[in-house]
Amino acid sequence: MNSYFSAEICVYICENPREKYNKVEEKKIKDRENFNKVLKFFSKFIDYPAAIAGAVMMGVIVGYINRKFGLWPAFTAALKQAAYTFLFGGSLTKLLYYIQGKIPGKFASVFFSVIIITTITVILVYIVHNLRGTPMPLESTIPTAILAPFGFSFLAYRRLRRSKS
Repeated sequence: MNSYFSAEICVYICENPREKYNKVEEKKIKDRENFNKVLKFFSKFIDYPAAIAGAVMMGVIVGYINRKFGLWPAFTAALKQAAYTFLFGGSLTKLLYYIQGKIPGKFASVFFSVIIITTITVILVYIVHNLRGTPMPLESTIPTAILAPFGFSFLAYRRLRRSKS
């Protein structure tokens, strides 16, 4: 009886791991495909490279500005800024491209799309920093007001050059 039981366990252990492995792999592949579908869907609304670059740069700057209030308040402000910049900065970059495509003229399309998007960005950043947690909201908004026109101008001009070639 012991040998039969042992053989049964061996058959179960030796055969089922392969089935389990295949099921796990199939689930991983399906999850990866679903994740890629979600990324592709949101790429219609968010420019990922610009979002990531802006989030890192602005998060570090705002964290540095608020460092004298302690690690936690500075980290909170930096994290809010990074999350905001990723979501809204990436979305506003897509909006920049859309507006730029609707305005006739090369110079006018870059200039007016940058002005519109920069204004929206600065107002939204100030509102976010006034929502509890940022010790110096105005000072934390200044880097955005200074850097956004240059960043959006670079992106708009780069888009213009790529569309020509």
